[in-house]
Amino acid sequence: MDTVLVTGGSGLLGCTLVPLLKLKKYKVVTLSQSSKAADVNADLTNYESLKKSFDQINPKAIVNLAGLTDVDLCEKSPNLSYKTNVKVVENISSWLKNNGEKTHLIQISTDQVYDGEGLHLEEDVTITNHYALSKYAGELAALNSKSTVLRTNFFGKSLCATRTSLSDWVVTSLNNASKIQVFNDVIFSPLSMDFLSDMIILVLEKQHLGVFNLGSRLGLSKADFAFKLAEVLKLDLKNISRTTTDKVNFLKTYRPKNMCMDTNKFEKKFGVKLPSLESEIENVGRKYYEKK
Repeated sequence: MDTVLVTGGSGLLGCTLVPLLKLKKYKVVTLSQSSKAADVNADLTNYESLKKSFDQINPKAIVNLAGLTDVDLCEKSPNLSYKTNVKVVENISSWLKNNGEKTHLIQISTDQVYDGEGLHLEEDVTITNHYALSKYAGELAALNSKSTVLRTNFFGKSLCATRTSLSDWVVTSLNNASKIQVFNDVIFSPLSMDFLSDMIILVLEKQHLGVFNLGSRLGLSKADFAFKLAEVLKLDLKNISRTTTDKVNFLKTYRPKNMCMDTNKFEKKFGVKLPSLESEIENVGRKYYEKK
């Protein structure tokens, strides 16, 4: 049985991915710096600490979900964003090379490396904040070894006790009659965590190397996303309103306005057709109904 090491496996995406990997009969080991929910604790920013743990686990594949995703914190503390999003990947890549590259790395990156008009191809990188810069640098570190880099974004019903998703925020806010504002001028193309996890497993099986956009077809603005989810769940719309990023004062750091990705490269290489964002919202809506 192949061992898959999932770093950051007790986080938001990991809590969906890990059970699905186990259903597929993979032996899964989760690792984090300090989470009691993880199988192993290690400081991945320290190469000797990483090496000791990785040598003991001896994984056939690594899915790196570890990272600092707080955009404002990355902007405020670029050294911390470097240590978490770049140094960790440099250490993983060094271990892979020293181990004879017998292990396949799947590096989870972000759609925030894009901005501007159009469906973005993999080469259309535009860096607009420290978070995007650190994730892009992490990609370059991963590509020094046997790796697949997946640029993505995700949503869905969180199975993680300590983390919530964008869709959780929308659903919880409207259920609690809290007023929320959603952006007309930010466009993205995320996948549900369930579907994304299935695609990560597909990548584990096929092991095609390189950088791939992995998102939904026909993206939406974050406002349209939120309204569509609310409509699917038949939530009261009176507390949700549209706005634009230039009209609010709670965003401390610039966020890209258009992160929609061209996914043709992934679809052709892995032989799949990715779903539309609207269909993903409908599927996720059913998950929220199931949890009631």
